Amino acid sequence: MADTEKLFAEVVDLHIEIERWFTGVAHANDLVQLLERFSPEFRMISMQGTALGKEGVGELFARLHGKRPGLRITVDEMQISQEWSGGACVTYRETHADAGGVETARRSTVVLEASADGSLRWRHLHETPIAA
Repeated sequence: MADTEKLFAEVVDLHIEIERWFTGVAHANDLVQLLERFSPEFRMISMQGTALGKEGVGELFARLHGKRPGLRITVDEMQISQEWSGGACVTYRETHADAGGVETARRSTVVLEASADGSLRWRHLHETPIAA
């Protein structure tokens, strides 16, 4: 999977959708489409160390729709740490700034897998907070 641009675009594009979801710009019906980007076997390790599957992430997103007006999410420092024919492991820095300008940052590692149709799905995500 050597398409660096496609891999990085997937990371950025999903965070744009998540920002739209948390700010309430996205319509409530968009949750189904948002969750389609995650593999049925998706697993996430949150910044607090909690392990969530796709269902848990869906429940979390459902609770947070529109709860962070003014939120801005930026993604940078993307690197491919490993790639293979059906996917890749990408690391990146993710920064959240709320309406008051308070920022939190995390370093994240995602395993992306290619679907039969060529789209990418999120298989595993691990987030680690960056100390202020």
